[in-house]
Amino acid sequence: MRQLAIQSRSQDPASQSRHDDVTGLATRRHAEHQLASLLASAAEQGTKVAVLHVDIDRLKEINHSLGRSVGDACLRLVAQRIVDVIDLKGSASRLDSDEIMAVLPDVTTLEGVLPIVERLLERTRQPIDLSGRTLFASCCIGLALYPDHGSTVTELMRHANLARRRAQARGSMQYWAFSPELLDDGPDRIALRCELRDAFARGEMELRYRPVLCARSGQVVAVSAQPRWCSPRFGVLETAQWLPAARDNDQLHEICPWVLASACRHARSWYEAGSGLRVVVGVPSEGLVDNVLVECVRFALEESGLPAGLLEIELTEGGLMQDPEHVCALLERLKATGVGLSIDGFGKGHSSLGHLSLFPIDTLKLDALFIDDCLDNPRRQAIIRSVIGMAHELGVRVAASGVGSRQLADFLREQGCDLLQGSLWSRMEYSDSSSE
Repeated sequence: MRQLAIQSRSQDPASQSRHDDVTGLATRRHAEHQLASLLASAAEQGTKVAVLHVDIDRLKEINHSLGRSVGDACLRLVAQRIVDVIDLKGSASRLDSDEIMAVLPDVTTLEGVLPIVERLLERTRQPIDLSGRTLFASCCIGLALYPDHGSTVTELMRHANLARRRAQARGSMQYWAFSPELLDDGPDRIALRCELRDAFARGEMELRYRPVLCARSGQVVAVSAQPRWCSPRFGVLETAQWLPAARDNDQLHEICPWVLASACRHARSWYEAGSGLRVVVGVPSEGLVDNVLVECVRFALEESGLPAGLLEIELTEGGLMQDPEHVCALLERLKATGVGLSIDGFGKGHSSLGHLSLFPIDTLKLDALFIDDCLDNPRRQAIIRSVIGMAHELGVRVAASGVGSRQLADFLREQGCDLLQGSLWSRMEYSDSSSE
C-alpha cells in the first residue's frame, strides 16, 4: 500500500509546489503536466489513457458541521483509499476542495477500466472512524478515455467532469462514462453559480407544491414544497439542477429559511381557508448540522402563525448518518417544537431500519429509484413489503415517491404503504411565485 507521505515532502520547497499540503497528492498543475506526458507517450504507443474525475460526497457538509480539521482528516483517508485502489496502475491528484483526478495509463478498453471504477465506489463508501465519530463520504465518478473522448488534457478533464456531473445527477455512489451528448447536457455549472447569486434579488425563485396522497382514501393530505428557479437564461430549473451550484455559492443558509418562511405563510392561508393540509419542507443535509435550524423553524412558525403540527421537516437519509449523536439531539429539539419529521430517499444510502430507533421520525419515504420497476422485480417487491412491515412495527409511516402509474399506486397500497407522491398526480401541482 502506498502511503501519502506529506511530512517527508514538507522540507522540499520544489515538492511542496507539486503536492497538495492536505492530501499529499499531486497538485492540479503538476497533474496536468504529467497527463500531457502520458498522452504523448500513448499517442506513440497506440494505447489508451483513462481520466477519472472523482467527487467526494458530503465533504463540504463534514467541514461545515464538524470543522475543517475533521474534514481534512476525512479527505486524507479518502485520498489514501483512492491511492490504494489504483495502486501502481496510475496516479491521483487533488483538483479542488472535494475533487480528485485519477489517471490510469496503458488501458485497452473502457470495459477494462470499469472494475477499477467500481472498486473505487465500494472502497470510498466504507465508514470512516475519526475520534470516536463514524462518518460516511462516498463518491461519484466521471470517466473519459484517450483518444476516444478527447485528444488533449483540457478536453479529457472537461469531458470527465461532464460525465461526473451526469453521475451526480443520478444519485450518490454513481459513475458515468463520457459521451458526446453530454456536451449539450444542461447549463455550465460556473454560469449557473454566477446567475444564481442574484436570483433572489431578481425575484426568480418560486415554490411549487406537489400533492401527497393518503394511499387508502386517495385524499390529498399534504403538499411538498419544492423550490424552483425560473431563470430567463436557463429556463425553469428544478431543485436538483441548481442545488449543487447553491452549495458551491454557500447559499443554502439563504435558501432554506426562505423556503421555510414562504411555505409556512402559504400553509397558514390554507389553514385559515379550512383545508388543514400539512406542508412538507425538505432540508439539505447541511441544514442538519446547523444549530440555527431549530430557530429558523420556530421563527417561521411564529411569523406565519401556522400550527406546528401542520409543518413537516423532511431530512435526507445521508445527512442523518453524518454524525448520528449530534443529529439525534438536533432532531429531538425539532420534535419539541411540535413539527413532524420524515426521511427522504430511504433505501439508497447508508442508513437502515435499525437506525430508525435512534431518531424521532414520523415518516420514511422510499426513494423513487428504490421502487422503480418494482412491478417486474419480485426481489424489490419483497424488500418493499419487508420495509413497510418493519416500519409499521416501529410506529413509522411509509411514503413512496416517484409513483408514475396507477398499477404502481395500487401495488404500494396493497403492501400497506401509507402515502403516495409522484408524476401520476402532476396535474394537481400548484406554483406560487409570490413567495419572495
